[in-house]
Amino acid sequence: MLRIEKILIGVMAFTFVSCSNISQWCKHGNAATGYLSQILSLRKQAGYTENLPVSTVTYQDTTVKKVTWKQLSDVIFDRKWDEKMQMPMLYPSFSRSIKALNGKTIRISGYMVPVDAKGGMYVLSSNPNSSCFFCGGAGPETVMALKFKSGKPSFETDDYVSFQGRLRLNEKNIYELYYNLDDAVFVGK
Repeated sequence: MLRIEKILIGVMAFTFVSCSNISQWCKHGNAATGYLSQILSLRKQAGYTENLPVSTVTYQDTTVKKVTWKQLSDVIFDRKWDEKMQMPMLYPSFSRSIKALNGKTIRISGYMVPVDAKGGMYVLSSNPNSSCFFCGGAGPETVMALKFKSGKPSFETDDYVSFQGRLRLNEKNIYELYYNLDDAVFVGK
């Protein structure tokens, strides 16, 4: 194949993917599909009925640090076989700068992705729904689970919002995302 043909095929593939509405096949409303539904069903089979335990990190620093998704991308993933899931899983190795944020109060902005809107389960994504981690092939470092301080707020898909809360890193629990924002409070659009 000629070099120009390869370039044209690459440009056509990029144009198709970037101009397509991939999210039309994604069903976040069904408690997530594929990867997430497998995790949720395994949790049920294992007898988990309550929420996962919250980190035991002691919080002393009250300053709010503005964090960007670019900062959170400083992570390396190791692929390891998981016997329970019967599939390879990605385990993160966070950089020192990210580990320094663990347990700190942060402020971050992103796009809302409802995983289970009725249950109040939302994920904050660095990308819109059509190119999020669950549908569009972005990396797992581009999403953060929101554990709201109180109530079950309601948001629309792709609302661009800001939240403040305590960042909790997850390096080992395959039933949670790698980034979790505990005591999350909506601070604006």
